[in-house]
Amino acid sequence: MPGNLGAQVLDRTDGKTTEFTVISYWESGDAIRKFASDDIEKTRYLPKDREYLLELEPKVKHFDVLLDDRK
Repeated sequence: MPGNLGAQVLDRTDGKTTEFTVISYWESGDAIRKFASDDIEKTRYLPKDREYLLELEPKVKHFDVLLDDRK
């Protein structure tokens, strides 16, 4: 996807349920808009998401990276 700088997928299992958190990195808000449309807080699902997810979150959260000190 143009403007996408990559992603991380985190998981956490509690009993029989696994929770996933997806963090995607973008060049700019404009790059996100080109992918997601002007309503960048509305979740855009992939074709098989509804088949695998127990809950469909209606909104996404956007954050600015202030520090990335990974090695």
